[in-house]
Amino acid sequence: MSDHDPQVEAETYVRHALYDIATDEIGIGLGAIVDRGRLSLHFDGRDLVDFVHRVIVGLVRGGATPADDALFSSENPQGLAHFGTDTPEEIADGVVAAWVAKGMPDPEWGDWRFNTAENRATLDEFSGRDFYGSPTKG
Repeated sequence: MSDHDPQVEAETYVRHALYDIATDEIGIGLGAIVDRGRLSLHFDGRDLVDFVHRVIVGLVRGGATPADDALFSSENPQGLAHFGTDTPEEIADGVVAAWVAKGMPDPEWGDWRFNTAENRATLDEFSGRDFYGSPTKG
């Protein structure tokens, strides 16, 4: 049991995460969100689910959208996920439900990342290039 309030902690984390998204094209992964709740704030069970849900809602309200490596295909080259009409709550419900259905594990790299369209465009632009912008060997 944690002494922290999931709502207050989620609001604080979202502010930092949106800043990180704005300054780093990589975005924020579900793993970072879960780690913050589970390891730093000592949430578990319902409090952890509530924290993760609130953070995702805040990220989506801030302009981030979800992608998952498992969704990458020629028709969906960015691995974007859609839930209902893509309201922040529907997106959070969908991502959290998928995570809970797996038993609430520590997510792996590529499992649900939240980023902006602008950052994804930058990442697409540099896809297949090395650190210096030169094409990589195929």
